[in-house]
Amino acid sequence: ARGLVLVLVLVALGGADEAPKVEVYSRDLVTMGKENTLNCFVSGFHPPKIEISLLKNGEPMNNVKYTDLSFDDKWYFQRLAYAPFTPQKGDVYICRVAHSAFKEPQSFQW
Repeated sequence: ARGLVLVLVLVALGGADEAPKVEVYSRDLVTMGKENTLNCFVSGFHPPKIEISLLKNGEPMNNVKYTDLSFDDKWYFQRLAYAPFTPQKGDVYICRVAHSAFKEPQSFQW
């Protein structure tokens, strides 16, 4: 039954690409030099194929984890990427998202 629901949802959405909305934020209030978690929440997109990368000063971050791909209440897809980080003055953190609705990957700075 679950597979049938997924098929019906995908048929209902058709072939239209819907661009993801991206929010980059820390889990806790930021204190320089104190460990925290960097979150990149990507929502409202279709089709479900998406690549999400977290970068520190242009380099891929370590220990990035991803939630399972899920639906929102309007049947669009959403996913969270997150990683531990310790912010230092001058560091630049980026969430890079590649999706068919974008001509090229887009970068969103924290």
